[in-house]
Amino acid sequence: MDKARKQQYIIKTCCVIAAFVLWLFITSTENPLTAYKINSIPVQLLNTDTLTRSNLVLVPGQDLTTELNIKAANTSTLLATKAENFTVVADLSSYALKSGEQNIPMVVTKSPDNINVVNADSLFIKVNLDELIQTKLPITANISGQPKDGFYASQPILSQTSATVSGGSKFVNLVKGLVVEEDLNGVEADVSKTYKLKPVDASGKEVKNVVVNPAQIDVKIPISKTKSVGVSVKTKGTLNPDFTLASTKVSPKQFNVTGSAAALDQVDNLNTEDIDLSKIDKSTTISSKVLIPDGLTLVSGDAVVQVAVNLDKVVKKVPVTQDKPVQKSISQGIKYINLNNKYEAKIGKNTDLLVVSGTQAVIDSLDLSKVTAQLDLASLVEGEHTVQVKVSIPQGLSLISQETDKILVTITKKLTEVPASNGN
Repeated sequence: MDKARKQQYIIKTCCVIAAFVLWLFITSTENPLTAYKINSIPVQLLNTDTLTRSNLVLVPGQDLTTELNIKAANTSTLLATKAENFTVVADLSSYALKSGEQNIPMVVTKSPDNINVVNADSLFIKVNLDELIQTKLPITANISGQPKDGFYASQPILSQTSATVSGGSKFVNLVKGLVVEEDLNGVEADVSKTYKLKPVDASGKEVKNVVVNPAQIDVKIPISKTKSVGVSVKTKGTLNPDFTLASTKVSPKQFNVTGSAAALDQVDNLNTEDIDLSKIDKSTTISSKVLIPDGLTLVSGDAVVQVAVNLDKVVKKVPVTQDKPVQKSISQGIKYINLNNKYEAKIGKNTDLLVVSGTQAVIDSLDLSKVTAQLDLASLVEGEHTVQVKVSIPQGLSLISQETDKILVTITKKLTEVPASNGN
């Protein structure tokens, strides 16, 4: 009895399985068309040159894909269908284009033979277009870093000073300038390169999705040596006899100049424009231009100094002609002292023109041997040094001015003499 029941159970189970298999066969081969959706199918845009002729451009970053509703005879055929099995195009030349978003009709030009595209007659793609514009903008060189000590970077020389930026108005209107960038940290020779132009907005951030023409330019950045030189105050005219010129002090005292090696070698001091003493009747500070020799330029700042002119009032003890202060110009040789005996020195200038003031009696009895202009070279070692010229004059005289207050001194080691051989 148990065996018969077991057989009946097996027969029923087999019937259920057979019925399920039959159902699967019918649904996959005999059923009506089955629907399915294919996503992310790329859309090809035809005749894009129409955009240029219409002064339009595609807005970057758009998703130019579509989806198709398809049917097939069976499920396995649908599942085997991929996006790459289809070609979908949108012809821009057959549509009245304008700026902004618009729907362009699409056509399926390629699909599998055993597939039916259900929505083929109602396909559109949304395309965002922008006005194509161009503008001419200036080019700026953004230089960072400092050259090696003792060197100076002149203004960059650009092969051209402007370029054209084109693209959609949304992006072109963001561009405020074109820049090239270079770091000069530690350089000691001319820099000459080809640089890519970078379009930037008002904050200096790079703007993408525009075209720059030309895309790159040549730039040369001249690098030259520098030299620190002092300032000599030049005067003209005669001071009011009621006063003597106590001193003149200039600020700043030095300037850094740059230029050719020959021009740098020839300069030790920069002269001010002549200050007219006849127009001064009290201690004052005068703004004066500094004369820059040809072939040299200032590293930074303006060629202007402030000259503090300090006057002393003459006390007239005896109203005689001999007590009236007069001035005298003296050309005085410059000597150096206190140089270490293992060195020898070469000074940039051998004489200094001094203007002294005193009574006629003192001037007439002046012993020029008591007037000295010296350079104290104590503690100085091999190399170039700018040294103060110290002037000493006899009592009763005032130093009105000196042509040179600082001089470049070059100190080198003495050559050791080798005794000549006597042949023995």
